[in-house]
Amino acid sequence: MHETTNTIRLASVLGLALTCATSALRAEAITTDDAASQELLPYVVVATRTPIELDRVSPSVSYVSAAEMEFWQDRRVVDVLSREAGMVVVSSGAKGAQTSLFTRGTNSDHTAFFLDGRRLNAGFGNQYNLERLSVSNLSSVQIQKGASSVNYGSSGIGGVVDLRSRSAFDSDENTSTVGAEFGSHDYIAGSASTSFTQGDLGVSVTGSAMDTDNDRKNDNYSNEAVSSRVDYLLTDTLSLEFVGQYDSTEKELPGSTANPTLNDEQNSEDWLISPGIRYATDELTVHLFYSRSESNIDLDQEKAAYDDFGGYLGHFPVSNRSEVTSDEVNLQADYLVSEDLLLTSGMVYRNDEVSNSNLNTFNPLEAAIPYDERFEQFGVYVQALWLMTESIELRGGIRYDDYSDYDSPVTGQIETLYHFQETGLTLFAKYANSYAPPSAADLAFDVNVLNQGPANTDLDAEESDSYEVGARYIGLEESLTCSIVLFRNDISDLIGYIYDADYTNWPDVIEISNDSYNTGSATTEGVECSVSYAITQKLDLAAAYTYLTATDDDENERLVRRPRHMLQLSADYQFTDSLRASVQGIGYFDREDFDALTYERIDQEDSCVVNLIADWQVTDQLTVFARAENLLDESYEQANGYPALGSTGYIGARLSF
Repeated sequence: MHETTNTIRLASVLGLALTCATSALRAEAITTDDAASQELLPYVVVATRTPIELDRVSPSVSYVSAAEMEFWQDRRVVDVLSREAGMVVVSSGAKGAQTSLFTRGTNSDHTAFFLDGRRLNAGFGNQYNLERLSVSNLSSVQIQKGASSVNYGSSGIGGVVDLRSRSAFDSDENTSTVGAEFGSHDYIAGSASTSFTQGDLGVSVTGSAMDTDNDRKNDNYSNEAVSSRVDYLLTDTLSLEFVGQYDSTEKELPGSTANPTLNDEQNSEDWLISPGIRYATDELTVHLFYSRSESNIDLDQEKAAYDDFGGYLGHFPVSNRSEVTSDEVNLQADYLVSEDLLLTSGMVYRNDEVSNSNLNTFNPLEAAIPYDERFEQFGVYVQALWLMTESIELRGGIRYDDYSDYDSPVTGQIETLYHFQETGLTLFAKYANSYAPPSAADLAFDVNVLNQGPANTDLDAEESDSYEVGARYIGLEESLTCSIVLFRNDISDLIGYIYDADYTNWPDVIEISNDSYNTGSATTEGVECSVSYAITQKLDLAAAYTYLTATDDDENERLVRRPRHMLQLSADYQFTDSLRASVQGIGYFDREDFDALTYERIDQEDSCVVNLIADWQVTDQLTVFARAENLLDESYEQANGYPALGSTGYIGARLSF
């Protein structure tokens, strides 16, 4: 990418970032009688695409505030998700390594990520770069576990994560912050942010940078990110918005312990800019935005070739570049039919330009076979939120998506909640179906390299039927919250691969073919339990347990890297008004993986990682913080052959003015 283009895009993100003064959609008219006392309750958008009080959503919905992320010293979105019941985070190594997310046992590409309702660019393989998705300039991270395609379209089988950017109008005063931290393995990081309002204009911008060597050879990681938002109020009912995000990463790739590499590396760059406009009255809200994003990955590797008998034929360098450019137009309207009924409808148009420079990475003597395609999507949906009585809510919706290169799925969902007003107990049940279309990689690698032609496989979207029932109880003067959710996903038409290579006559001719196909079905089911209890004004305890079974129905074997049992524990103690510390433990137990050398299925060792966090507010402006990760120096691998870091320590300071 040209340096001039980079500068223009970075300037757009820093200077133009224009987002709306998000006046809460007038859905708050549908509330219970005690809504007047709920000033401190946050509103969540991820559950219905309209703001709704947190106590009116199911336990499958989570809200993580900026203050919570700041205290836990979260730097990436995966730091937030690792504390969530039912969400398994698997990193292939140390900081910056490729990271997968298995929400309730579903595949990593079955959870979609958004920024203020804008779909983030998932790249060539439909795998979000979770390892470098920053929490900078966020007001909250909102999570919907379970089928979510009615409101959000594709890749909603596992759920949705919506990152909500910080509006300058959320604060009563102008603030600026600078921070720096240092730690193990030559870790160094810094950040700067500002948020201010001037009349009808509100601006918030955050920039961050970090660098670390990690602890293996060829494992350096560096990242720079900028996120920004500007709001402008035209009138009492009309506002403009512009959201911007930029991210650049350099990552060395050490390979597995069974097959280490000394020269592999990957450079990545992502950006998003999105203007929009919102009209809001007491009865009607209309929101329109345009979003353009781009994801680029440059990969440099050395590949080994072997004959049919396993004989080593040599190494050769491979360079590959993939690029996905997406344009999206999204329109949503919310109409308050009555005090008890809210209707939401919307439409989305999306265009993806996808390219990959080199598919034939196994033969250095043959020309590369580039991939360059264009995909279009058009979707419409409608949803109703009906407060039948003070205790009973009913929600339902339906959606149709038309794709240029895949089937056109129809999805629906229905959910009911029953609130026992006097006891603090809420029961809920939900059924929904969802889908995930083939990724660009699924189509691109469905190719016969020898014949220089496609394999011509007709691929269908992966589909799922999702069932959930559960309960949440809030009691003891709101000091105790506990919940339980039982879930099941029946997934069909999963996409798999057949790979065949013949090196008999290497290097003269190498025969290679890949075939993508809808391989079969899988079932994920389990239970999520969580409890939090403020024992005193100083001591808070929390625990979450997930039991999960994830099975390939056709092969009658477990899906790898999904632990049968997941346990998350934390204790938070406020020593003084200015000093606070917490300890956290995350354990994965009873899971399988593939051996990094033989690729045979093996039992993966259990792991339990303990982290310690401390925060000292020295003055009103200065805060000193520290953390110890993997405090007990646990030797473990989230992905077989890719060891995680041992015990590490970090210390930093943050100055606000």
